[in-house]
Amino acid sequence: MKKKETRWDVIDFDSIRPAFTATGGLVLSQVVEITGVGSSTIQNWIKRGWIPSPVDKKYGERQVARILIVDMLRKSMQLEKIVRLMECVNGNVEDQSDDIIKDADLYTYIYRIIQKIKPVEKFTLDRIDEIISEEINDYNGPGENYTGSVSNTAQRLHEALRIIIMTYISSELRKRAEYELDRM
Repeated sequence: MKKKETRWDVIDFDSIRPAFTATGGLVLSQVVEITGVGSSTIQNWIKRGWIPSPVDKKYGERQVARILIVDMLRKSMQLEKIVRLMECVNGNVEDQSDDIIKDADLYTYIYRIIQKIKPVEKFTLDRIDEIISEEINDYNGPGENYTGSVSNTAQRLHEALRIIIMTYISSELRKRAEYELDRM
């Protein structure tokens, strides 16, 4: 399992997927190692209902993906707004029946989109929308078995991804500005 080198590096979820299959889930210390988020922070997020509860003290793809997403966004967005954004995508954190996409799949979309917009200094909002549309082109929400016109869930997913990517870019630009200031 590869540990993130810095808090803002985005890891490829596919690189850690085999660990879930091999072990039936990860223990908290492994999640901390992978995500770089402290155990007390993770436990606090679970207590507040922002992250799904582990099953038998094991964290699955769902929990780890949600931790990675929240951690990615929290430097530039208030936690309550991140929670609201995630609720727009997947409703109640403990109820998977209202999800329009699995958290691990959402994180994978985020990862792929970020790889296509780097370096972030060269992005445009139109280009972000274009990349998101390309990435989710084959997305079919719950109960949707067709392609063609944009469904309500696909539109909601697109809008949520746009917000997530803009927040990520904001974080990266802030980090760059702080670096530039430190060089002065």
